[in-house]
Amino acid sequence: MTRPGVGLRVSQGRMTSEGVPAPSGRGRGAAGGGRAARLRKLSGLVVLPAVLGAMAAAGCGASHTSLGVTLGTVGPSTTVAANQTIEFVITVIDTGAAGTAGLTITANLPADFRYIDTPQLSGSAVRTSPLDPQGQSHQPTWGVWELSGYKDNVTIDFDALALGSPNTYTMTASASASTASTTQSNGLPVKLTAAPQLSALVTVSPSLAVPGEDVTYRVSVINQGTGPANDVSVLVTLPPVFIFDGSVTITGNSGRIGGTNPVEGSTLPFFDGFVVPPASGSSPGKLTIDFDAQVLPSAGAQGSYPVGVQVLGDLGQERVFIPDSAPVQVT
Repeated sequence: MTRPGVGLRVSQGRMTSEGVPAPSGRGRGAAGGGRAARLRKLSGLVVLPAVLGAMAAAGCGASHTSLGVTLGTVGPSTTVAANQTIEFVITVIDTGAAGTAGLTITANLPADFRYIDTPQLSGSAVRTSPLDPQGQSHQPTWGVWELSGYKDNVTIDFDALALGSPNTYTMTASASASTASTTQSNGLPVKLTAAPQLSALVTVSPSLAVPGEDVTYRVSVINQGTGPANDVSVLVTLPPVFIFDGSVTITGNSGRIGGTNPVEGSTLPFFDGFVVPPASGSSPGKLTIDFDAQVLPSAGAQGSYPVGVQVLGDLGQERVFIPDSAPVQVT
């Protein structure tokens, strides 16, 4: 039941912050698909009940406000690979009798982690004023609620992007109110592991050709992550009047294990078996493939012909797609 004059209870819709770039077919493939039901196992939970010291007048006497702050992750692990998303959950419970007014909740994210969005707010407390975090925030803050005591509660599920160097970090959550001082949860250890971060670029020279001539494509794969990209493959979709002409040059600091080159005459040149190392200092890991393609002598259609490139790594977890790039003008 809604308390008179203080607003509506918490709804369970998604709140997406502004200013956060959405995944667009690039980076580790963990962003797609729908969300599972919210009844999921919470791991690594830590609870710190605390007496906040607020005294509230209650008719013939006074009593204090007590809050419990619970922090954990949604899912079985508190380990996350760099550049991936991890979902946290914070629950605040009013264990006192006097009630709490003006409650706000803050997550103190590890190191370079950044807030993305809030899939769900829930609980029995009354939200009297909406206060939502800004995108890319290091300390996202939500508010404002009124709790009546007697186990009244707020639960926040939110997503964060795991950035930074591989290490184990400590995260905390805190709750404060206009009727009480701030209390903080115990630390939650979050382990950040090394992971690649791939990008790619394709160019062509010359950009003008006539039927029967060759052009040279260059595909550059860059790893700016903290871990190597294993089993990297490159697939090029040539324009319909082009074929792979057999000449290949591979440079960069990548390695190769049992890889193959495309068959001459292919319209879908495919290269695989590469290991692209992580960045070292300011220098990224790099793989560069130069190969020739011929405009078919029988090509009769003039016009602009782009290529498409797909880069996969780490069993498909790393994906880069480049559509309609490096056009050649056939005259």
